[in-house]
Amino acid sequence: MKSRAPARAGKEPCQVVVVGDTVVSEQGMATIVGRDTRYLVCGTAHSFREANEVIQRERPDLLLIDPFLENRDAIRWIKDLSTEFPRARILIASRQSEQTFAERALRAGAWGYWMRNGSAEELLHALETVLTGEVYVSPVIRSHAMHKFAGHRDVPHSLDVLSDREMAVFALIAAGHGTGQIAKELSICRKTVETHCEHIKLKLGYPDAEALHRGARESLGQAEHPLWPVLIGICAANSCEMLIGAFS
Repeated sequence: MKSRAPARAGKEPCQVVVVGDTVVSEQGMATIVGRDTRYLVCGTAHSFREANEVIQRERPDLLLIDPFLENRDAIRWIKDLSTEFPRARILIASRQSEQTFAERALRAGAWGYWMRNGSAEELLHALETVLTGEVYVSPVIRSHAMHKFAGHRDVPHSLDVLSDREMAVFALIAAGHGTGQIAKELSICRKTVETHCEHIKLKLGYPDAEALHRGARESLGQAEHPLWPVLIGICAANSCEMLIGAFS
């Protein structure tokens, strides 16, 4: 269970490192955050190497990051950051589908998941939420989590059946990478990639490699999946514990 203690004490501005997947996203988010006097942007980056360097140097209170950089294993990076910087809040800011990645990011150690097609006001609300020790996700994801927590069987599973490593392989397949490229990106051998592909085909019902590649493109090659209706309202009081418990 995540600690509910705030990431900082006193009234000094919260130190924030901003990491985007492009210069535009990096500068755009930094501008939004920097306009609020409660925050001080102490570093920015838009590459994996630069991000790790600035985070190591600044050791901020909050990381506002798009972890999907250069075909890296985003979930593994979140896990590594949350382990190395346990006092820092991690807020994911991405264009990648929250229905596919939000739960995984929270399990890996993130405190929130904000879609970059949202408003500046929503971003600032997300920052404020995670700094108070609460989890930030959209109402749709909260609804999904509460249905899982309640044991409802009609909640769609989509790609939930895949492990984090299988999900990383699936995402790289969607990006058009071959077995050798995937092995290099994830620092694993080709045989392991092939084994993951077999497991993915079995879990998702793809009969062959062609169907696997087509399914990956169809599942992850679009901006967003259709959203389910919001079946219940945002939970109050102990929603943080219930939300993370549903994702555990």
